[in-house]
Amino acid sequence: MERLIIKKFVLGIMSTNCYLIENNNHSILIDPGDKAELLINYLTQNNLQLTAILLTHGHFDHIGAIDELVEKYNCPVYIHQDDYEMIYNDQLNLSNYYGELKIKSKVTAVDKNIDIGDFHFEFLHLPGHTIGSCFIILKNYHVIFSGDVLFKNGIGRFDFPTSSSTDTRNSIKKIKEIKDDYEIYPGHGELTTLIQEKLNNPYLQ
Repeated sequence: MERLIIKKFVLGIMSTNCYLIENNNHSILIDPGDKAELLINYLTQNNLQLTAILLTHGHFDHIGAIDELVEKYNCPVYIHQDDYEMIYNDQLNLSNYYGELKIKSKVTAVDKNIDIGDFHFEFLHLPGHTIGSCFIILKNYHVIFSGDVLFKNGIGRFDFPTSSSTDTRNSIKKIKEIKDDYEIYPGHGELTTLIQEKLNNPYLQ
């Protein structure tokens, strides 16, 4: 198994975590919510070609840079099928509160899993924060990109359009059933692990 490099960027007015995954062959961005120029400059300075963009959900602060990145790299963009509509709807993605965001790029709806080069990504559907929120899981590396489903000692809000408190409760049950430990790379805040959250997160008790 090749060595995996994960670099974190904190972007935009919501301080959203964007992650760049690298190995010898591919560079993939998770949730590029803003500051496309910063991301492009980093990729250029490090001689990296962007292979794909993956989205944990469709809120504006996780999708805002995709048009500029797709224009530059002509790369595919993937999101769970239940949040597909949100990409193009400013009321659902909440950008209507913060200024106009009109995504023009083609985005591909994903059901469960996707292979990109050497990477096998599992989109574990965990609705609640949004109807299509997911963990994006790299099982071989024991890494989870949790978006706004799970934070260190917290969970994502469930009072937005397409949110659901019932879905959130059911998703928490699914999270508690995940075996093994994983490094958790959340959409906001500090990194954590699944074991730490099972022990310390009040919402997982």
